[in-house]
Amino acid sequence: MWRAPLVALLLFAGCGHNIGDSCTTNVDCSPTGDRFCDTSAVNGYCTEENCGVSSCPSEAVCIRFFSPIDTEPCHFDTASSRSDCVHVDDRCVCDRTDGNGECSTFTAAGTNGHCAPSATERRWCERKCSSDGDCRAGYECRSTGTFGADPVPTFDLGAGQPTKFCAPTGRSS
Repeated sequence: MWRAPLVALLLFAGCGHNIGDSCTTNVDCSPTGDRFCDTSAVNGYCTEENCGVSSCPSEAVCIRFFSPIDTEPCHFDTASSRSDCVHVDDRCVCDRTDGNGECSTFTAAGTNGHCAPSATERRWCERKCSSDGDCRAGYECRSTGTFGADPVPTFDLGAGQPTKFCAPTGRSS
């Protein structure tokens, strides 16, 4: 008699979506509450917030995002790892990378990004990918270092390990 409810509970607990799957409510992603549905993303995006280097599930990677100030363009010099942002705690968020994942300059003024306060950092588990075919419809395989997305730093690699993740097609992340 008690076995049927226990089996139903175990089956229900195992019914969660993977990171990056579509969703409309938090329960779609995890009935136990360890994942939630980011409804600001195209067709929803199952994710985990405030992740660390190794805390995301195997299908995902932890990515940190910064919100750039669109009115403060900057230039990031990859050779010296310095930018021309005025405020000490600001970082130059790359707007676009070249084929090698390097921040590319594409304006007449020589800027390649926008300043973003370090305090705007937010971390999310994002679906790993190696090409656009690994992502669902409406998403592309994007490299870190673009549009305010950076890898999470580690002790061995202060800047973090560059990686690719599924993000909504186009500029918004």
